[in-house]
Amino acid sequence: MTTEEKESIPEEIRKKREEKENQESKENHEKEEKQEDYEILREDFPNYDLSFKIIVIGNSGVGKSCLSMQATKKRFDDNYLATVGFEFFVFNIRMKGKVIKLQIWDTCGQEIYRSLITSFYKNSSLAIIVYAIDE
Repeated sequence: MTTEEKESIPEEIRKKREEKENQESKENHEKEEKQEDYEILREDFPNYDLSFKIIVIGNSGVGKSCLSMQATKKRFDDNYLATVGFEFFVFNIRMKGKVIKLQIWDTCGQEIYRSLITSFYKNSSLAIIVYAIDE
């Protein structure tokens, strides 16, 4: 906008326009920053700075494996196959210059494996509890 155009617009309207432009510019900058918060790396990335063990627990048939698969492989499988013991997924990300390795342990939900599964709880950084709301 030229100086002459600015002068021809009443002061109040000009200020509102400038505030709106500044707000839009700030929002665009924040969106750009959020997009660069993390980067997904390949599964076999060789080096990492931090490692976290995440266990996914819950009853049988509630969707633990589906959530784990979606998070790590961006795949959804609607065929139900019961997990026997556990499944192991690796997910690597770069966040704020650090490479983080997330080890996701998808445990089975059957009662007969409970004593086996509790040994996987040791040294876990995070537990994700999955449950069905319709039960």
